Amino acid sequence: MQEYILRRLLQAIPTLFGITIIVYAIMLLVPGDPVSLLAFDPKIRQDERERLARQLGVSDPFYIQYLRWLIGDDWMMVDSNLDGELDAWGDNYGILRGDFGTSFKFRGSNPLELIGERLGATIELNTFVLLLGTSGGLMIGVLAAVYRGRMFDRATRMFAVLGISIPTFWLGFMLIILFGIVLPRFLEGYGVGSGRPILPMGGRCPPVRGGCPPIYERLHYLILPVSASALGGIAGWSRFMRATMLDTINSDFMRTAFAKGLPARSVWYRHGFRNAIAPLTVFLGPAILGLIGGSVIIERIFTWPGVGLLLYDALLSRDHPVIMASVVIGSVLAIGGLILSDILHAIFDPRIRY
Repeated sequence: MQEYILRRLLQAIPTLFGITIIVYAIMLLVPGDPVSLLAFDPKIRQDERERLARQLGVSDPFYIQYLRWLIGDDWMMVDSNLDGELDAWGDNYGILRGDFGTSFKFRGSNPLELIGERLGATIELNTFVLLLGTSGGLMIGVLAAVYRGRMFDRATRMFAVLGISIPTFWLGFMLIILFGIVLPRFLEGYGVGSGRPILPMGGRCPPVRGGCPPIYERLHYLILPVSASALGGIAGWSRFMRATMLDTINSDFMRTAFAKGLPARSVWYRHGFRNAIAPLTVFLGPAILGLIGGSVIIERIFTWPGVGLLLYDALLSRDHPVIMASVVIGSVLAIGGLILSDILHAIFDPRIRY
């Protein structure tokens, strides 16, 4: 196992660099440039525009910009200031030195610090999404297999198709309309309620001095974003769990357990469930590390102040350092999640050997 993990880690190095090259190229090919978005002045002189571009380091060819981002700028000259208005994109920085430069939009801010400030909100949201998605999906999948062919099984299959098919952003908007407009007006028509939204339409907590209160005092802020984000997970996990559970039911050890007269509950859940869940560990590693990755769509719709919302703002403002810092972190988590999945699969299933 140790040799396998070491080999996978070595293979991950060129994979990570390949990802960064592709993303960096796509980022530069996207229409729009940081100079136009930062200047906010259509009448800015051409020489000032060129000077700002040189100072940010975005006027050079692709390979020079990438090398500067990768290993630093000791080997070339970059303008160091612009009338004191904006610091250089980064002197002697480079990700191989552990320095991602400074943000274009949040002037003077380190991208890693910006991500760290919002990491807690992202982990909080995605932890609830993972718990609801996996627990709900596994429970529904087991029951669907136990009651195969019955009404519950057919209903869960229809639910799974809908859950996988409905776009997350559409569901988020529908929940906002339902709990923010439709239900309040409906209840107000019957003399119940004041017509105000039943649940918060966005944000992590009410605007209070000193930061957000403890999580148990603001659970209602999590209901809509968690519900919108977890629906697809519940549907997906339930289908995988039902398929693996049905495959386990036809195993010899299950028939032997029933033949020995063991209680049905013990056979289903003690023997069947433990063996059926082993293949699902392939998806568990990326799901766990995905807690840190964030959800751009959900965080944008519900204005959740996490890493996803930061990345969305960075994309709009062409904030190259923040975008690339997010890409590197996300790529490392994805690669680590796949390796973790292999390890968990071997732990849950002793037959697996690498």
